[in-house]
Amino acid sequence: MTFCLTRHQPFGYNLTATIEAALYEPRSSSGPGHRPFKAEITGSNPVRGTYNFLEKPGISMISVEEALERILAEITPLIVTVVPLPESLGYVLAEDVISKEDIPPFANSAMDGFALLSQDSQPQDGKPPHLRVTGGVAAGYVADHAVVPGTAMRIMTGAPVPPGADTVIQVELTHSDGPTSEWVEIMQAVDPGNNIRPAGEDIHRGQKVLLRGTEIGPWEIGVLATLGWANVPVIRRPRVAILGTGDEVVDVHEPLRPGKIRNSNSYLLEAAVRQAGAEPQRLGVALDTVESLREKFTEAIQCDFIITSGGVSVGEFDLVKNIMTEQGEIHFWRINMRPGKPVAFGHIGTVPLLGLPGNPVSAAVTFELFGRPVIRKMLGHTHLLHPQADVVVEDGVSERVMRRHYVRAHVEWRDGRFIAHTTGNQGSNIMTSLLNANALLIVPEGGTVIQPGDTAKAIMLDWPEG
Repeated sequence: MTFCLTRHQPFGYNLTATIEAALYEPRSSSGPGHRPFKAEITGSNPVRGTYNFLEKPGISMISVEEALERILAEITPLIVTVVPLPESLGYVLAEDVISKEDIPPFANSAMDGFALLSQDSQPQDGKPPHLRVTGGVAAGYVADHAVVPGTAMRIMTGAPVPPGADTVIQVELTHSDGPTSEWVEIMQAVDPGNNIRPAGEDIHRGQKVLLRGTEIGPWEIGVLATLGWANVPVIRRPRVAILGTGDEVVDVHEPLRPGKIRNSNSYLLEAAVRQAGAEPQRLGVALDTVESLREKFTEAIQCDFIITSGGVSVGEFDLVKNIMTEQGEIHFWRINMRPGKPVAFGHIGTVPLLGLPGNPVSAAVTFELFGRPVIRKMLGHTHLLHPQADVVVEDGVSERVMRRHYVRAHVEWRDGRFIAHTTGNQGSNIMTSLLNANALLIVPEGGTVIQPGDTAKAIMLDWPEG
């Protein structure tokens, strides 16, 4: 029996080796990684076929949908805390906001002008009416007397409408001898209610103004301040431990020695976690030893959520799965997707852990698909996933991939359509494929090819969840 390898790669075969040893050489998943190859078995009575030497027999992959469903089923919103209003930006409301008063609380003027009775604005014998000015009222004060027929009162924007008046005429439609004049000429007739903002026009007492689960932005803060909420009940931000793994990984300030790579993943994930609304805690890098991982996880379990990168593939030094089994549980560790097949989820103690691949693009893509929704659910959001849109893929996707393929792309609106362009080399180690990418094209499983000009679904990364 001979093995004819594609691309004429040499193949060493050891009859005494176990299947495990023959098929799985030790490696770190945070390194470049091996590419699967195929072998064709031939002989005098040939049986032809192909075998993927890096697919472990008996271990199946689950779908992206099943993985996400199983992950989110284990996640609940965190506890409620109260924060001062100025610090509430980006938090999620923990309860409905119901107004205890009308807003505005009193009828007030929308213009600088004069408060009067509308009937007194009608012309008399074809001439503009002259009214006696009896005083004025500024914003923040109330009138000390009522408006009666034949009189008017100066009024500033926002000032309470004085008793007796049913309309306000802006100063531009009047004539007088100046700001201290004792009379005013009304140059145009006005209807009742003109330039008057009634009490409760914006918000009425008992109205549900903001709903539980609303993310607090600048405008929500303005409304809360209007309603007198100096302190706001919110869902606590999750603390997220971020841990890199691998003997080959060094920190950004360290020189690159032979065989080493910089810890880009932890910094990328730290920024992504913060952008999602959580509080990241970067724990550095665990070496490829059980002792180092145990030490790091002792620190990590003080957080609400643990994210690792690397250590979840099939190599001898991919130890994160082993520690999860030892100190907690592992629910799954392979997903039918590219990039990012080796994604693990489980718990260390009671703390959920999401183990992402070591290749940087895989880590970035799988965080968006799984890590970000976890954080949003912990924060109390009800909308967890980025929206999808139909896009025209102008340059197409020609590579045949049996797993579902998430292709980095830039999408723009042009000529009434969303037009997508892929961002170049789509290798899971090509970090520059993330630059300028605002979407992930979804190429279905089964070796689907998207021809130039075909329509595909895209996850819109820069659109808010909803």
